[in-house]
Amino acid sequence: MRIFLKRLHKWLSIPVGIIITIVCLTGAILVFQDEILELSNSSHYFIKDNIEEDPIPLHTLIPIVNAQLDSNRVASVQISDDPARTYRMTLKEGFRVTAFVNQYTGEITGFYKFQESPFYPVMTLHRWLMDGTRTWGKYIVGISTLIFVFILISGFIVWMPRKMNRSRFKIQWRKGKKRLFYDMHNVLGAYACLVLLIGALTGLMWSFEWYRNTVFRIFGAEVQQTQSQGRTQRGGGQKKEGREELNITHWQDIFDSLKGSNHDYEYIRMEDGSASVHLKSYVTSRAVDKYTFDKRSGEITNTILFKDQETTIKVWAWAYSLHVGNYWGIWSKIFTCIFSLIGASLPVTGYYIFFVKRKKKKTKTEVRNT
Repeated sequence: MRIFLKRLHKWLSIPVGIIITIVCLTGAILVFQDEILELSNSSHYFIKDNIEEDPIPLHTLIPIVNAQLDSNRVASVQISDDPARTYRMTLKEGFRVTAFVNQYTGEITGFYKFQESPFYPVMTLHRWLMDGTRTWGKYIVGISTLIFVFILISGFIVWMPRKMNRSRFKIQWRKGKKRLFYDMHNVLGAYACLVLLIGALTGLMWSFEWYRNTVFRIFGAEVQQTQSQGRTQRGGGQKKEGREELNITHWQDIFDSLKGSNHDYEYIRMEDGSASVHLKSYVTSRAVDKYTFDKRSGEITNTILFKDQETTIKVWAWAYSLHVGNYWGIWSKIFTCIFSLIGASLPVTGYYIFFVKRKKKKTKTEVRNT
């Protein structure tokens, strides 16, 4: 069995190794995209001076912001529990366009346009190999990721020692280049196997509909229509017909009410007729409690806590958090980034081992024939 799995591991890895390196390397970069953006554009995200006790009410603030926009309008507002963080206002026109607003002065401190971000080409390379049609590139990544699952499982079984031997769990640095690459491939691959397997299994959710539906059924969810979580947008971002203005009369009152009843909130997002609250106690970053309110009276008419939402929503939330590594704060992100870099190195060390052995066999054959 080990001989078969070893051969399976090798011949599956050779054709998809480069794709795996690309996906893992870009994935490692994307893990810290939020932190990098905040560090490189801190003035957009944080207010350093003149922090007042009370920010400008939303029904006054939003018109001030709209007046500064040439041909766009505010669609939603995300308010953090940190008074030093700017309000993040998603705009109605454009794909994931955000305006950062100083809530004490009404000044727009900056914009974020996803498709102009330096991380956008990294994301397109990670998911579609920069294929603008999102067809062949998406399927190549998906098929390679599916094969990667079998590569990881077969590689771990082959590596698994029959007897506990310390040498199998550490890298031998002083036994030559060949042994070093061999240990870097086997030992590091074994340590990173679980995290890489989770990343691959969750990543397949964005690649194949049949896989998504299978996962949904496993968790008892009803599959009604095609899910397209990878292209959903939050708080606007799509062009809508008409010029209907938002009724923001009661937004501030509803925010104050939700803030008072959710003392451990991390952020509250206000939209047209609805609001969502993300609590600090939620492990997954996509978990939000949803509230619907009457736009005329400001009365909250319906509340759906995250635990009571559809199973598909909860599965998507967990799949996303496990995939990007934000389920345990900064530590899970660090682990995910490190193991993704290891995943990117495995095909490189694997190719080296393969060609060294191939060269050795060729040399032996030539010696025998002389």
